[in-house]
Amino acid sequence: MTAPYPPPATPARSDRTTLWGTMGIVIGLLTCWPLGVVFGVLSMNEARKAGKQTTLGIVAIIASIVGLVFAVTMYYLATR
Repeated sequence: MTAPYPPPATPARSDRTTLWGTMGIVIGLLTCWPLGVVFGVLSMNEARKAGKQTTLGIVAIIASIVGLVFAVTMYYLATR
């Protein structure tokens, strides 16, 4: 008797949760913190729809806050 065949593989879907979260982290830290917050929120919404954890979206929002604090600190130090 032979073993049964495995079920066919399901096609890979695009994972917007990871995309939005990664973009939020990078953009929030390096360039534009408000856009990083937006991408973090989008990542959290996509994660909730897919039933995944929202950790990457939360990290993107925190990274954007760190980017904001850094930008304000640099502005303050530059104008002193």
